[in-house]
Amino acid sequence: MRIFYSDKGMTRMQVGAAIGLVLLLAGIVVFLVRYDDSHGLQSAFEQSVKKIHIIQTMSRDLLASAEAEKSAVMADTDEASQTFAEQSSQAAQHVEKARRELEPLLGGNRQEAHLFREFSRCWDKLQEIDREVLALAVQNTNLKALRLSFVPAAEAMRRMEEALNHLIDVVSASPDAVGITRLASKAVMGALNIYTLQAPHIAEITATRMDEMEAVMHSLDVQVTDALQSLQARVDEPGKPFLEAAWASYKDFQNINAAIVDLSRQNSNIRSYALSLGQKRKTTAQCQDVLAALQETVQQSMTYKATR
Repeated sequence: MRIFYSDKGMTRMQVGAAIGLVLLLAGIVVFLVRYDDSHGLQSAFEQSVKKIHIIQTMSRDLLASAEAEKSAVMADTDEASQTFAEQSSQAAQHVEKARRELEPLLGGNRQEAHLFREFSRCWDKLQEIDREVLALAVQNTNLKALRLSFVPAAEAMRRMEEALNHLIDVVSASPDAVGITRLASKAVMGALNIYTLQAPHIAEITATRMDEMEAVMHSLDVQVTDALQSLQARVDEPGKPFLEAAWASYKDFQNINAAIVDLSRQNSNIRSYALSLGQKRKTTAQCQDVLAALQETVQQSMTYKATR
């Protein structure tokens, strides 16, 4: 028995098979597209999370650097200033490393890229200020000047006054006792007045006011020197050892005072403190504001992608 299939019947079967194949392929395509969209959304979300983490790390290290810098400025020893300065520099290096890691992640978003460039400009300015502040902070010239004034200068003054008081006692029976006492007192008062100008000079910011104080110091130094030289001609042999001791002590005081003035002129602590409270604080706040805006922009982008 033969069975024959018509051409028409074969055509229907072929068409049915073709339709089925098309539907199958369409289903596969839809699945793949949905998978790609889901995978792409997941990748974008993960990248945004990474960006936020880096930004938060930068903000934390930026604050750590600023705090260490303040400690370096406020430290009362060279060793402490140096330690805090190194900590500040290390935290700043971490910010820079994170900044470079963040940069290639922001190329696809115009607003994020704009804020990143704004932060980079602010960060460059902040690093420039930091280099100046930390370089000044570790010098501690004002603190060193104060230490010289409080100890060596005060000790030299004490020795000078003690020597001249002994001289006054020795010549008390001399016919010229009143004149010698007056000259000795003039020398001591002149030196004491120089000493009282040291602290204001160390605390002074302006060069003009320093010039004025140094001019007064010079006139007082002339007064002391003239008084001691006048005593040379009026003091007899018993009093000369004390006068020589007074001279030696005053020469020590002169040298110490010159060192104090030189250190005070550098004004490293006052200048670093002024920079820290002024430009540094303002620029740090600006950088933090830009980072906060950048983080907010990334978060908004995450929300948009998640609800799209």
